[in-house]
Amino acid sequence: MSAQAPAPPSPSPGGPAPSESVPLFYRRGFRRLLQQGLYVAATGLLFWYIYDALNLREFGFGFLSDPAAFKVANQWLIDIDGVTNSRINMYLVGVWASLRVVFVAILLSTVVGIVVGVSRLSSNWLVARMAMLYVEVFRNTPLLVQVVLVYAIFLVGAPLIQNSQEIGDFAFISNRGVAIPWPVPDAGWWGAPDWFVGVWVALFIAIGAIAMTVRRRRQDRERETGQPQYANRWAFGIFAIGALVTFIVLGLPVSIDKPIIEVGTTTRYLEGMVIRPEFAALTIGLTLYTGAFNAEIVRGSIQAMPRGQTEAANAVGLSAYQRMTLVILPQALRQMIPSITNQYLNVNKNSSLAYAVLYDDLFRVAGIIQNKAGHALEMFFVIIVTYMLISLVISAVMNFINARVTRVGV
Repeated sequence: MSAQAPAPPSPSPGGPAPSESVPLFYRRGFRRLLQQGLYVAATGLLFWYIYDALNLREFGFGFLSDPAAFKVANQWLIDIDGVTNSRINMYLVGVWASLRVVFVAILLSTVVGIVVGVSRLSSNWLVARMAMLYVEVFRNTPLLVQVVLVYAIFLVGAPLIQNSQEIGDFAFISNRGVAIPWPVPDAGWWGAPDWFVGVWVALFIAIGAIAMTVRRRRQDRERETGQPQYANRWAFGIFAIGALVTFIVLGLPVSIDKPIIEVGTTTRYLEGMVIRPEFAALTIGLTLYTGAFNAEIVRGSIQAMPRGQTEAANAVGLSAYQRMTLVILPQALRQMIPSITNQYLNVNKNSSLAYAVLYDDLFRVAGIIQNKAGHALEMFFVIIVTYMLISLVISAVMNFINARVTRVGV
């Protein structure tokens, strides 16, 4: 027979309960309440101190409605004069300038990351080593150095605007930037007002939505039947033909504005669109730096996939392009997105290095307002809130994409 452990002694009917025999400080419930009370008290004390300190220095944002009395360069699609407009308007111009850099850098760094990341896995020795060299150089040098170096190349390496390099009689390159043709509203055949171009843009978007719907349905049909449906060709054809037909029917509401150089007391670009050296330096620096990190994320995500996926794609006779675009990248995308999202958020925060190349982003414009009006605490509060809102929007978009990519169909 096996010996049985003695049963624990039952409390005597008249004795104290087990919880009552434990000192109050050592009871779990009391200690939790005590910790929460201390946290609430410390938080309230902190907020009271901040409120009292702000009251002593007359904290407020009324100064933002005063005239700005300064100008902001690198405006695009807008023309705001700082002499008559308020400081908050000029700050919003800086926000718009930052958003342009962030958006373009995110797009370009994504393309660079995919191309370089796939190139690192190439069987071609030269291609793989060149991709590795790019990653090691740009990932291990400070972003500020890269941005300033690109800016110096634009200012020193490019010719003066008086001796600008002409490209095919439609673009110019100089130390004042790159001038390229740009579409502008036009009266067209019917003499329509400028806002008429919005009708074509709306139809343009609607045709794009129809093309994507057709593409998705043909892809579903291809998965069900196993027969090629050429979804991408159909989508591109519908989009191209629809855009061309509506453009002609509406009387050509858009024309191409070619840049010219005005020679006078001040030689400058007129017409077209000018990519300023400050914008180009910041965007290129962010693209090269972030693209190096994105490339490693792409490479690691592809290598983390089971080898059986690639072998199965080879077995059914897919080409290298089909294997990469139809099998490998769609599956690796699930692992890429969380890390890629962090890099996109870094693009937003790193864009504050615009001050190094005198690009009037939100950080630099906020600094100008602070120097003219004081109120440093208020301006830093506005800067923090702005960067946080932009980051939250980027996170929301990427979380939506991640939810769509990781969704498993039954």
